[in-house]
Amino acid sequence: MDAVGNILAERRRDHAPWAPATALAALLHAGVLAAFLVSALARPIRYSAPRAVAVRLLPAGAIRAPAPPQEAPPAAPSAPKPKIEKPPVEEPPKPSKNAVLLPAKDDKKKKPTPPPASKPGPPQPNVSLPSAGEEATGPASSVAGAAGGSAGIGSLKLDQADFKYPVYIERMVQIISLNWFKPAQTVQTNPIVHFQIERDGTITDARVVTPSGLPFVDRAALRAVLASSPLPPLPAEYGGPHLGIQVVFE
Repeated sequence: MDAVGNILAERRRDHAPWAPATALAALLHAGVLAAFLVSALARPIRYSAPRAVAVRLLPAGAIRAPAPPQEAPPAAPSAPKPKIEKPPVEEPPKPSKNAVLLPAKDDKKKKPTPPPASKPGPPQPNVSLPSAGEEATGPASSVAGAAGGSAGIGSLKLDQADFKYPVYIERMVQIISLNWFKPAQTVQTNPIVHFQIERDGTITDARVVTPSGLPFVDRAALRAVLASSPLPPLPAEYGGPHLGIQVVFE
C-alpha cells in the first residue's frame, strides 16, 4: 500500500466520539430554552389597546402656500435742486465818438475832523528839592496825600545838596506813600526814618532816627520804607554813590 492508502486506513479506524458531543449540544439548547421560558413567565408581555386618532381630510385646493413677503417699493428719487445761474454781466455801452464830456461836479467840501482832545491828566505837583540840611514840607506832603490817602509823608530832607532831580523825588514819595499804612491811634505821632538809596535803587541802612513814642507806629513807618525797595535807579547824570534821605511820616 502506498502512503495515501495508509492514511485513509488509519482514518477509518479512528471513530469520532459523536455521542458525547450530541448530548452536550442538546443540553445547552435545553438550558437556553428553559431560561427564555422563565423570563417570559416572570415578565409577561402587555399589549396596549389601540388609540383612535381623528384625521380631517382637506380638499387639495384649500391648502395654500404662504404668500411671500412683499418688498417695499423703492423710494422715489428726490427732485434735483434747481441751479441758480448768475445773469451775465452786461458791459456798459461804449460812448460814441460824438459824445460831449460834461464837467465833473464839485464835491462838497468836508469839514476837517478836529483832532481828539487829550484828556487833562492829574496836575503834577512841583516838588522843590531842599539843599543839604533843609526840609521840604509843602510839595512832598501834597504828593504823599494824593498817593497814599489821609496819611502820607509830611516832609523830607536830602543829605546831598547836588541832587537836583525833582521827578525822581516825586516818584520815590509816591511809592513810599503807597506802602505807608498808619495804624489807628488817638495821639498825633510823626516818626522820622532815615535811609540811603544805592545806585541801583536798593534801600539800605533804614532806621528810625526820631521815634513817635508808639513802637507799632515806628515799625509801620520802617516797614513802608523797606517794602518800597528797590526804587527806580538813581539818575545816570547824578555822580554820587548813593542818596541819603530823611522822611517824616504823618
